[in-house]
Amino acid sequence: MLAVTHFGGHADVVCVPAEQVTEIPDGAGFEEAAAIPINYVTAYHLLFRIANVHPGERVLVHAAAGGVGTAVLQLCRTVDELVIFGTASAAKHEVLRAEGCTYPIDYRAVDYARQIRRLTGGEGVDVVLDPLGGRDWRKGLKLLRPGGRLVAFGFANLANGERRKPAQVASQALAMPLLTPLGLMAHNRTVSGVHLGRLWGAAAVLREEFQAVRAMWEAGHIKPRIDAAYPFTEAAAAHRRILRRQNVGKIVLTP
Repeated sequence: MLAVTHFGGHADVVCVPAEQVTEIPDGAGFEEAAAIPINYVTAYHLLFRIANVHPGERVLVHAAAGGVGTAVLQLCRTVDELVIFGTASAAKHEVLRAEGCTYPIDYRAVDYARQIRRLTGGEGVDVVLDPLGGRDWRKGLKLLRPGGRLVAFGFANLANGERRKPAQVASQALAMPLLTPLGLMAHNRTVSGVHLGRLWGAAAVLREEFQAVRAMWEAGHIKPRIDAAYPFTEAAAAHRRILRRQNVGKIVLTP
């Protein structure tokens, strides 16, 4: 069985409402099933409910090789003629292309905003999906075409590595853009924030999105990319791999 939990998923035993439990489809393994609920529901929510992506639009996906990033890329393949820009280190670009990314960009080697402007003739993109925060939110806003949407769903820039540095936190916080309704109106932009853990009261929304994701999974339109599976006893090592940005796809903990 597959269950969608709120917090506490690292436990040996969890208790969830019956409507949050479903059978694992035939032929799907435990690790693949474990990679579905949070990553793909987050990706679905970002793309289809908040960004409301349309055929032919341009989408920038930050951290495109991560668990949510690869889920977003796969879901983008279900929309016609999207042009996808994805940021990731150069070693991950082959995977990004295999998942449907049109233009992988090595954020360590080039200024991704300048590269996107070059590739789009200065026009920019329609959607930015940003789990980074800070100065990247500011850069993302400037990349938006009229009617563009920036969706913030994380603040990874607060930590670079395993420890949070006060100077870095302050620098990123100060770099956040100042947003006002008048400013957004003047530029025809939309900014949205997403925190799936804070949506737990909207059970009907999450259930609808999970059912949509499950249908895509069963139909073969999406398939989780598993980077590695760690036993619970090595959970710290699993988290370190994520913090060091070494994973390509989802990391799963197993009993």
